[in-house]
Amino acid sequence: MALPDRIALVGFMGSGKSTVGRLLATAVGYRFVDVDTLIEQEAGESIPELFRSAGEEVFRALETRMLLGLGERRCVVIATGGGAPMRAANHDFLRTKCRTFYLKIGAAEALRRVGGTSGRPLLSDTPEGIARLLAARHDRYAEAGDTIAAEGRTPMQVVAAIRALL
Repeated sequence: MALPDRIALVGFMGSGKSTVGRLLATAVGYRFVDVDTLIEQEAGESIPELFRSAGEEVFRALETRMLLGLGERRCVVIATGGGAPMRAANHDFLRTKCRTFYLKIGAAEALRRVGGTSGRPLLSDTPEGIARLLAARHDRYAEAGDTIAAEGRTPMQVVAAIRALL
C-alpha cells in the first residue's frame, strides 16, 4: 500500500512530535517539516519572542498560513505546534489533507518532559495548569487522526506504532 502524501503529528508540548517526526521521516524516506521552525524562519524571531512582540493571534495566523502552505507538498512528515489543531482551518487540513497521528501523553509526563523549559509561551509550570490546557485540547487532538500512546515508549517505539498503521 502506498504511503499518504502528508503524515502529520499532533499532540501536547513534549509529546515528541519533532523527535518522532524526524525519525519517522527518515524511516519512510520522506522530508521532515517542523511548522514551528517555519514560523521562526518567516518571522525572523523565536516563538517566545514572537509571542512577546506580536501576540498569540499573530502567531496563530502565521501558524495557519505555514501549515496550509504545506497542502501541495508530497512525501513529507509534518510536526505541528501543540495548539495548531485548535483552529478550525488547521483541524480541517489535518483531517482531510494528511494522515494524522495524535501522540498522546498525560499532563504529568508533559510537565516532566518540558517543565521549566523557557521557549514554551503557553506552558504553565503547575500540574493543574498543564492538565487544564491538555484537557481543553484533547478532543481536537483525538479527532485529528489515530491516537498513538507516546508515554512510556521510546521515540523509535512510537515510530514503529505509527508505521504499523500506515
